[in-house]
Order: sequence, then structure tokens, then C-alpha cells
Amino acid sequence: MFGSLRSKFQTVQEGISASIRGLSSTETPKNKKPTNIRNVNYDAGADILHRFQLQWNELHELSEENAGKAQEADTLVSSIHEKLQHEWDSVTCLNSTLAYIPKINNAIQDLMDQIGNLQEMFEEVEGALYRLEDLNEMLDLQNRQLEHRFQLAMYKEKKLLELNNFKAKLANEHIERISQYELKQQKKLKERRETFEEVFKEDLEEYKATGSISKLPLSSEGPSLDEIVLDIDTKIFDEFLEN
Repeated sequence: MFGSLRSKFQTVQEGISASIRGLSSTETPKNKKPTNIRNVNYDAGADILHRFQLQWNELHELSEENAGKAQEADTLVSSIHEKLQHEWDSVTCLNSTLAYIPKINNAIQDLMDQIGNLQEMFEEVEGALYRLEDLNEMLDLQNRQLEHRFQLAMYKEKKLLELNNFKAKLANEHIERISQYELKQQKKLKERRETFEEVFKEDLEEYKATGSISKLPLSSEGPSLDEIVLDIDTKIFDEFLEN
């Protein structure tokens, strides 16, 4: 690219020199009359200027193209620099990380030791949990035994209460039966006493009338004379004795 620019500059320079030499060769002294006026090219300067303008435009376009390519090259170099910087940072980070590897190994070893200690603690806790489970089973068994004993005591108390109630009921029934029996016996004795009183009155009337008492047949049944209690009015007996 720079070689073509150099060749173009040389071409333009040679053209300018040739045109200057042509102009100088066509000039004549003032005291001489010009010869061959018909061979002078009056448009040579315009052609040269036009040629220079074209070459200048071409140079300007090439300069702009070079500037664009230089910008692209700068962008490419910047991107390459950024990539290289990123890779350099990555390498630096990798080196720093590699420098921490011994510390990481030591930390891992410490963690392994702690894991071993935790495993031992877990085994101890597991054993304690087994013992606690056995203790809970024993406590549950004792609680069930206490519950059964309590239920047995409540059942015994209930049965004792039922027994006492039954005894009280039997005692009341016995007392009631004795009372009924005594009332029945008193009723029988009262009936017998009334019967004997009537018989005594009849015998007394018969004795008053006849002066004697007919003998009654003895019976083995019934109470003796000592057991008979007469509930009579003593006035009648006193009147009988007075008469």
C-alpha cells in the first residue's frame, strides 16, 4: 500500500517537473519574435491541474481508506489487548489460586479431622440414644405396672365397697327379719294372752256359778305357766277374793 502511494507521489512529481520544463522551454525573449506560435498548447496547465486534482482526490480517498483500516486495526489491537489482558488476569488468578492450594489442603485435612471427631461424637450420641431408648422402655414398663396396680387398687376398693354395701344390706335385711320375727312372736304372745284371759274369765264365771272349775286336758304344746304373763285387770281378782 505504501509502495503504491510512493510511486504515485513520484509520478505526480515527475509530471509537475515535466510541465515546468515545458513551460520554461516555450518562453522566448521579449526582443525576439515568437516562432511556431501554432504549436503552443494553451490547455496544458488545465490538464496538469486536473491531473493533480484527480491524483489529490485519489490520495485523499486512499488516506481515508487507510484511516478506516487504521481504526479497524486499532479496534482489533484493542480487542486482542483486552483478550490478552483477560487471559493474563486469568493466569494471575490461577497462580494465586495455585498458591492457596497448600492452605486448602491444610484446611481439608482439618475438616477431615473434624469429621472424624464428629463421627466419634455421633457414635457416642447413638449409644446414648440407645440407652435412653432402653430407659424409656423401662419407664414405660414401670408406668404400666403402676397403672395396673392403681387399677387393681381401684378394683379392690370397689369390691370392698360393694362387699361393705352387701354386708350392710344383709345386716339391714337381718335386722328387718328379726324385727318381723319379734313382731310376729309378740303378736302370737298377745293372741295367746288374750286367749288365756278369756279362758280365765270363763273359768272365773263358772267358779262363781258352780263353785268348781272343770279340768282342762293337759297339752304338751304351748308355753308353760311360768312363761305366761297375764295382762288382766287386778280389780276383778280383788273383787273375787273379797266375795
